[in-house]
Amino acid sequence: MDSLPQRARSSRNDRVEVAGVTSGLLGRIASPRDVQLVATHGVLSDRIENLVVADVALLGYTPRMPADATVSIAGQPFRPVGMLSFIAPGVSVTLRASGPLTSSACMLGAGFLAGLAEADSRLRLDQIDFIRSIESERLTYLGNSLFRETIAPGFGGSLFAEAMGMAVALEMARYYDRFRPYDRPRSGGLASWQMRRLDSYVRANLSADLTLDELARLLGMSVRHLSRAVKQEKGVSVHRWVADCRFREARRLLSETDAPIHEIARRSAFHSASAFTTAFRAACGHAPGEFRRLTLDRA
Repeated sequence: MDSLPQRARSSRNDRVEVAGVTSGLLGRIASPRDVQLVATHGVLSDRIENLVVADVALLGYTPRMPADATVSIAGQPFRPVGMLSFIAPGVSVTLRASGPLTSSACMLGAGFLAGLAEADSRLRLDQIDFIRSIESERLTYLGNSLFRETIAPGFGGSLFAEAMGMAVALEMARYYDRFRPYDRPRSGGLASWQMRRLDSYVRANLSADLTLDELARLLGMSVRHLSRAVKQEKGVSVHRWVADCRFREARRLLSETDAPIHEIARRSAFHSASAFTTAFRAACGHAPGEFRRLTLDRA
């Protein structure tokens, strides 16, 4: 997660380029499976009018946008753009906005989309080119979640980015083809031996950038089957379950050991003690050092 490919790269003054335009970087999370989340703020490329050219599938969530923001595709008239929009690889649109935008994007690389489509043909998004205004409660919820998590990453790390990518792809497919029947989730969760193996593996690798594909291959099943089964077994998504495991282990290390904060951060899959401190405070209301002192006082 230390660098981003060409479609989203930051410069020394904390600006980032996304789909050909630059603005101030608020945060970013990347998954090894080519899913990236980026949050930005500012006037795009310091211009009122910008050509936005996507080289990946991109869901944009813009909670703060000038009232006069409009977009045009292929020379068509400019029209208002909504909080949620989608643009496919190779599509270019012109965006006009007289002031700064606060936005986030979930970018799905070609390899990630190909893997999803191979596992489930319903998740192909190649029929969608550009949607300027999406009306979907579920996608709005996902957009808000990715924005908040990207600005202040929690214990999910890159696994959150991958899970978000899967959720966005699924919801976009449903949104575009809402009248197509979808199969119900398979009944039954994981076999007891599968749950024990998964639980043991996750707990032994809490410091690693775990991926959904890695965990699915561990059990010899598809990523979607794994996601459904863990949801049924644990009552939460895979990334939330792993995040909870990391948080509980961090609490244990703080209360039962003298390990330094930076070491506990590393063992919780954070790349810096400051990011760990921010996530821990958000999760329990206390900074790691404060939590350690409180547990010692109660002992």
